[in-house]
Amino acid sequence: MLKKALWTTMACLAAHSMSAQAAEPMNLNLCGGSPNGLWSLLGVGLDRVVKAENPDSSVTYQTSSGGFANIMQLKKGACDLGIVHLGEASLAEAGKAPFRAPEKDFGVVAVLYNWAPTQWVMTEEFAAKYGISSLQDLADKKPPVRIVMNRKGILPSMVAEDELASLGVSVDDIKSWGGSVVNQGSSVASELIQNRRADMWVNQTFVGSSAIRSMSENMGMRLLEVPDSVVDAMSAKYGDTPFTISADSYEWLGKDIRSNAATAMLVVSDKLAPQVTEALTSALIEHIDLMQGIHSAMGKLTPDVLKSQTRLPYSPGAVAAYNKHGL
Repeated sequence: MLKKALWTTMACLAAHSMSAQAAEPMNLNLCGGSPNGLWSLLGVGLDRVVKAENPDSSVTYQTSSGGFANIMQLKKGACDLGIVHLGEASLAEAGKAPFRAPEKDFGVVAVLYNWAPTQWVMTEEFAAKYGISSLQDLADKKPPVRIVMNRKGILPSMVAEDELASLGVSVDDIKSWGGSVVNQGSSVASELIQNRRADMWVNQTFVGSSAIRSMSENMGMRLLEVPDSVVDAMSAKYGDTPFTISADSYEWLGKDIRSNAATAMLVVSDKLAPQVTEALTSALIEHIDLMQGIHSAMGKLTPDVLKSQTRLPYSPGAVAAYNKHGL
């Protein structure tokens, strides 16, 4: 009887030791984006995920100018983790502008979302006046359109310019039509549209964007179709995926709209120990509900989405975690 009790005690101690080892605290620095944007919410979610494994764990969010900067911050050792778009990471690995040489000091941990489509939204007044329903119409009819794009030098504005370029249109062309292109964040863009100082806004953002809803509260808006050739070009260059914005996404939409969607990922520095990356990835899989709860649009995140991209290599630690969980 004593021998059996001794074995039981030893087994419990061993199990407790293994559990404690598996839940070693993780204190990680995450390079994200603006202090109040979606990526900051992703940082909050990741912090909750690691705390669910060990209350002493933390993910500290650091503001940044975006994914391009985050890749370099990982290289310098300023961050353990970074949020980047697949397009940014693809350009880094290939050593294409804005990078001067291939950057491969990082690995993918997980896809965080792949449902942020390019939305070219135009005032109904302007669209009706010039007969514009698609991006192709814009290229063909050459109206004096005043476009607001996202801030210069970040991926959504690069994608917007490249979508136009794939149809043979440059920023200079738009100016020659009597139009203009300015680069501003969403809140300023919404003000410009509502004050009739701009006719069109483009960004890669979640369906149901608060900026678009704000615009449409005060005036009629039209969402433009993106041609298949443009979708294919953005897929080839940035890894964007074909995306359909359903007719019920906005009360005024009325029909499905074809576009291309950006993918955002969590990446990890190669300097971080593989076992830490494995523990982080396992925590993300097991507590994915905490990520789903940070924003209404994040309910689509599932373990299958986490490991869904095939363009870039996953970190060995992340691969080990997905294998362990049968993914």
